[in-house]
Amino acid sequence: MASGPLTGIKILEFSQVIAAPYAGQILADMGADVLKVEPPEGESWRLQAQFAPLESKTYQTLNRGKRCITLRLSEPEAQQVVHQLLADMDVVLINYRPDVPARFKIDYETLSAIKADLIYVDLTAFGRKGPWAMRPGYDGAVQAVSGLMAGEGKIRSDDGSPMTISSTAPADVTTGMVLADATTTALYHRQQTGQGQMVQCSLLATALNLQGSVVMEHPEADHAFRNPQRDIRIKRAEEGATYPELIQLREAAFQATTDPFYRAFLTRNGALVVAAESDQQRRWVCDVLDLDESMIGDEPRLEALFVTRTTEEWLEKLVQKRVPCSPVHFPEEMSRHRQVVDNQWMVEMEHDLTGTQRQLEAHLRFSVSSLESPPASPPLGRDTGQVLGSLGFSDDEIRAFAEKGII
Repeated sequence: MASGPLTGIKILEFSQVIAAPYAGQILADMGADVLKVEPPEGESWRLQAQFAPLESKTYQTLNRGKRCITLRLSEPEAQQVVHQLLADMDVVLINYRPDVPARFKIDYETLSAIKADLIYVDLTAFGRKGPWAMRPGYDGAVQAVSGLMAGEGKIRSDDGSPMTISSTAPADVTTGMVLADATTTALYHRQQTGQGQMVQCSLLATALNLQGSVVMEHPEADHAFRNPQRDIRIKRAEEGATYPELIQLREAAFQATTDPFYRAFLTRNGALVVAAESDQQRRWVCDVLDLDESMIGDEPRLEALFVTRTTEEWLEKLVQKRVPCSPVHFPEEMSRHRQVVDNQWMVEMEHDLTGTQRQLEAHLRFSVSSLESPPASPPLGRDTGQVLGSLGFSDDEIRAFAEKGII
């Protein structure tokens, strides 16, 4: 197992899809011993877009450094295994719908009665209260209800329907980071007080926090623009305006307030982003473009200028002036990018079944508690026999579990 600042911490993970598995992977990267529990057929993300039997890139990207056992949690014998495992665990990480854990006897009340100082990090889609509490939910649904999707303003060209943010799963990925942070925070509290606790998180709460000032309400700050625009959209919706019309209304209002020196521009051979935030940086952009500062708001003029040269030519001039800027890349290009290679952010690892792969490694570096590269994600149930054996189950008992479909 990997070394690191969390060496010695043991985590029992009941997870699927992205958010909780990503949290578990971050904690494993930091040195924690993460034991993932999957159903005998495998969790849903393992089964999506398989390139080998029971193996997908999406699963392998989110579960490196872990051990894996299979248990059919609806069976009493499997529940007893979990309760036996708990004696050696510091943390339970779980992302089931609120009503499911109690059915499997892995809810906080049950498990904390067995281990009083347990840290139980619980993720739901929409929170544990309110009319949506028991709804299942994934990133796309959370994008929709939270405003992330409409805030992005993208619509399909064929029918005008909303488009999901497809480059990543923003609510899921950021929630994974929040869950990992919540785990280490609760561990610190337990170290100081001896107390375990339940930590609650939801995809919806994370998605709302991603939008900070847009969701925030402030009577003084919002009276001139935000609230009137919101009320206009609500009124137009009540009058029967279509979704594309509402998006166009919002976009037109926001474009009037955008900064022309903080946006992407087409160039002769691609595109680049200029991110000039300060007045000084804007003056430097004007110097590069040989523009009078009175032209700052003339976006058509800026667009016409940027398209006259290549991305590389503009970057050379802008970087020389210390203007924040970047070329626009596709994500598939980044594993070989010089900045990624020089910082050694990709690591080669060997998967038990599918061979060599290159993955992004842990996103943190420590000067003292150094991290070792963790092993690749585990094949389904790889560690079931070893873990059950460590609990005292005989080979015959383990075979019987397999024959009954419990493992």
